[in-house]
Amino acid sequence: MTTRVYAPDGEVGPAPVSLAPSPHVLTGTRIGVLDNGKPNAGLLLHRLGDQLAARTGASLAIVTAKGPGANAATPCTDAVMARLTEECDVVLTGSADCGSCTSWSVHDTVQLEHRRVPTVVATTTGFCDLTRRVAAGFGLPDARIAVFPHPLGGTPDATILAWADAAVDDVIALLTH
Repeated sequence: MTTRVYAPDGEVGPAPVSLAPSPHVLTGTRIGVLDNGKPNAGLLLHRLGDQLAARTGASLAIVTAKGPGANAATPCTDAVMARLTEECDVVLTGSADCGSCTSWSVHDTVQLEHRRVPTVVATTTGFCDLTRRVAAGFGLPDARIAVFPHPLGGTPDATILAWADAAVDDVIALLTH
């Protein structure tokens, strides 16, 4: 019997991904919302997109789910990813507020940043650390992350809307710096 010993000094992890260049201002930009279907994610992100557009002179161009057969625990479909890339200047996505949905929301974020679309991923306080670790593991340690109170699911709509309204300035800063 032959024993092989492999040296553990090979390439580790993916190649780093650079953040897409940020617009200096959001005026005239097209905002996309990629809703992963988690409870209250669509409400939060849609309101945030509406408020960004109203505050900055941008437009809310697309509000979409991840695609047929896709859900919070799967990647965005290629067709939806292509549409977001072609029709949006910036994207809001999430929510990263559980295990697998965090991984896939960050994955979608990294894919959009790789395609040169500045993207903010929404996470919650309970999953902020995991979101940052997953982003670093995917090669994007400086991912644009907006943090909201936990949990989103089960929280009254009025509270979700207030959280979105309160986050507008932070998200503008994430997208323009």
